[in-house]
Amino acid sequence: MSGLLTSFNAGVSGLQSAQTSLNTTAHNLANATTKGYTRQQTIIADSFYKNAFGSHGNPIQVGMGTTIVNTRQIRNSFLDDQYRMQVGKQSFYEANYSAVGELEELFGEMEGEEFVQSLNDLWVAVDNLSKEPDNIVYRSALVSQAGQFADRASILRQELVNYQNNMNQEVLAQVKDINDIVSKIRDTNILIRKYEAAGNNANDYRDERNILLDKLGTYIDFDVTEEIDGTISILSEGDYLLSSETQFKLSTAYESEESRLLKPVRASGGDFFIRGELNYSAENNSDIGSLKGILVARGNREGIFTDMPQRPKRTDFMDATGNLDTAAYNRALEDYGNEVGIYSSTVAPSVIMRTEAQFDQLVHEVVTLINDKLCPNKTLTLEDGSTIQVLDEENAPIGDDADKSIGIELFTRRNVDRYEKVTVNAINDEGLLQTMEVYKYNEEDYNDIHTLYTASQIEVNPELEKDPSKLPLNANPKTGFVDGFVSHICKSLMDEWHSGELSLDPTSLATYSFSNYYNSMIGEFATQGNVWNGIIENQEVTVKAVEDQRQDIMGVSSDEELASLLKYQQCYNASSRYITVIDQMLEHLIERL
Repeated sequence: MSGLLTSFNAGVSGLQSAQTSLNTTAHNLANATTKGYTRQQTIIADSFYKNAFGSHGNPIQVGMGTTIVNTRQIRNSFLDDQYRMQVGKQSFYEANYSAVGELEELFGEMEGEEFVQSLNDLWVAVDNLSKEPDNIVYRSALVSQAGQFADRASILRQELVNYQNNMNQEVLAQVKDINDIVSKIRDTNILIRKYEAAGNNANDYRDERNILLDKLGTYIDFDVTEEIDGTISILSEGDYLLSSETQFKLSTAYESEESRLLKPVRASGGDFFIRGELNYSAENNSDIGSLKGILVARGNREGIFTDMPQRPKRTDFMDATGNLDTAAYNRALEDYGNEVGIYSSTVAPSVIMRTEAQFDQLVHEVVTLINDKLCPNKTLTLEDGSTIQVLDEENAPIGDDADKSIGIELFTRRNVDRYEKVTVNAINDEGLLQTMEVYKYNEEDYNDIHTLYTASQIEVNPELEKDPSKLPLNANPKTGFVDGFVSHICKSLMDEWHSGELSLDPTSLATYSFSNYYNSMIGEFATQGNVWNGIIENQEVTVKAVEDQRQDIMGVSSDEELASLLKYQQCYNASSRYITVIDQMLEHLIERL
């Protein structure tokens, strides 16, 4: 009799297991199209066994039915990690590609006219003046075109800097999003631990958490560790963003005292990207997340022509007889190699910073080329053996004005005059010490931007705007010419315009003339954009492939669930019939006894 009563446990547990499985299957079907839903499965196991004795006293075990162990999610953590890594890579290159699109728009139009047009117009004005250097109309045209060139260079430079600064808002927004996502994950951690500690099913909260983790994967690279209580910890860039229920927030700070660009930092102190945000490599998977992509594209400061290492020229290390100072030249090459290494790690990775430096180099080279032709300098050795640069008054051309002005440059620095009249004791051409009054050249100081001929500091000489006749194109009487014009200066400028050697990339031996440099610069970042676009397209395919694999495992198949529904319905019916049979047997025994 007791055995029959015990048998009810097997039937009842069977009903319960079948009913729970039916509920789980119905839940799967109801959420078949719910985004982020993970297929669930009820795990059923044997319940405990009861020891008994059979015929002839043989020991036996009597099963007490089934028990529900768990209702689990069917996920693959490896595929989850792969998906988040691949979608993070896609976001990284999308951020860089977006920056290239902005650059193309900035350089494509400048107040309705391409910047290259103002560059070409400047050289057309120089070419016209080389044919008629005495023509005041052509002189005025050159000054006018120089003014347009300086203005547009300054405006374009400012537009680049403004875009770079505006990316601060995107950094702020992404840091806020990351904090918000981690905060929501922390909240789901609390709910999961609460419900699962009470023996309830928290799988829907787990789905919500996984969706948040997928979203976080678009911003940053991270690792997840699940604790025994169902909570997770998030480790990113060598430190925790979340430890179970404790969140470690991110904040922002300026890149440096000089830079107004923002970078992510930990609220508790220290940079978020401990290995530097500009260093990335596909080989070591450091090209993950849109936050890093933005920082890489933007750079950590404004790029300038001084960032571009200049390969030493052999001629600069030769004496008057043509002998090369090999030791000095090799030292210069070694220093150049070190500078290239610094450039490659601090400037080149950033498309905006690199473009700023390349563009500024073009402006600097154009401006200094013209100025140095109109106002040539020479080296003067002082009494103490040091040297200074001074205006070469014997060979410099003069203006066509009444004062026969000399040393009037076409482009000036806003806050620094080209020359300063000083009295010095120096060695003259005959090798004798002499007290002389000279025009000392105020050289560019790479540590002071206000002394540089950079796009942000240049303007056309106000003296020439008032009186273009001061443009130094008349022959200097000291050279033996009287009332002549130095048309060869303009012709020399045109020759260098077509034959100059400018390098876009210090790591490359390729050089470009002034006339080709600008187009090559535009083509370089456009080509880079195409490369990144190709990577993005490949990543889209990869992300889709990984997501398809995830869905094969975690996704709901209506056909499979309907088949399971029929199976569990039959299990329910079988358990019900089993209970009915036991009931009839008990009824029969009771009535007979």
